[in-house]
This record gives sequence, structure tokens and C-alpha cells, in this order.
Amino acid sequence: MRYSVSSRRRKPKRSSTHPPNKPLGASLGRRRVTSAGGVVLREGERGLEVLLIAIKEGRVWSLPKGQVEQGERYPQTAVREVREETGIEAKVLSPLGSIRYHFTVKDDGIQTTVTKEVYHFLMGYVAGEPTPQKEEVDGVGWFPVAEALRRLSHQNERDMVNRALMNWEIDSRLEVKAY
Repeated sequence: MRYSVSSRRRKPKRSSTHPPNKPLGASLGRRRVTSAGGVVLREGERGLEVLLIAIKEGRVWSLPKGQVEQGERYPQTAVREVREETGIEAKVLSPLGSIRYHFTVKDDGIQTTVTKEVYHFLMGYVAGEPTPQKEEVDGVGWFPVAEALRRLSHQNERDMVNRALMNWEIDSRLEVKAY
């Protein structure tokens, strides 16, 4: 068998929508975002309840979360973001793991792929009434577990709630102190 080796470099293929005068990747950006948040649970009048937020004009239901500030640890971010977005004071009980996903935005006219990693914590209700943060959140409320799982817009967050429920049962039997 013979192999042919070319000393010529291949030019990258251009898509029909990419401008011919710019190298591939020139109009694309990338950035990473790290956030933290929680699955906040409480024993309510309707049984075990989950705290959810509504965003994007109420079309998307999600878990409260937000960006980690410089010098903050992930559990501190989770407590702060839950308080800021929902008006609820909660304490971290245990880590649940993280979710990583990608989305695209325009930053100063540049198409940018954002890789976001969110560290989630099982959190217990301490005090407060649900009050949405006007700048970022359209609604906030407590929902029985089954309803919360139906409302959540993203499967990875439903998975996180299920993980939290398993830990809640273990934590409540062992009476684990805050993380």
C-alpha cells in the first residue's frame, strides 16, 4: 500500500455564511462563567417544597443561582444569590455537584460561546418571604416537589432537585449541621 504525503498545508474550509476576508474564528469569542446556587427545601403546608425563580418574562422556571464574586467561596455565593434573587435566607447543608452547559451571546457585536459551570448545594430554609429581585427575576415561589419538577425548564436542574431530595432524606435522618 502506498501513502501520499503532501507538503502543502490545507486551507480551512469556509462556511458560506463566513466573511471571506476574515480568518475562521476571528469573529467568534469564548468565555467561562462560574456560578453557584441551591436547591432550597422546606417543610411547608403542602409537604416538602422547593424554591424556584421565574426568568425571561416568566417563560423559564429555574433554581436560584448567580456568578461567583472575587474572593467568594461557592457556598457563600449560593447563600448570597438565593437571598438576592428570592428574599429567602437559607443555609447550605451539603454540596450536590455541578452542571456545565454552553450558550451563545453577542458581546460587543462578537458572537461569543459561553461555558457556564454552576455549583449547586442542598440548602435549608431559614427565614423570609419570597420576593423577586426586580432586575433579574420575574417571579419566585415555593412549590411542592412534584410541581417544581414539572415547572423546571431544564432537565439538568430537575436532576439536581432529585439529587437534593436523596440528600435531604439522609440529612434529615442524621440531622447534619450546615455545611
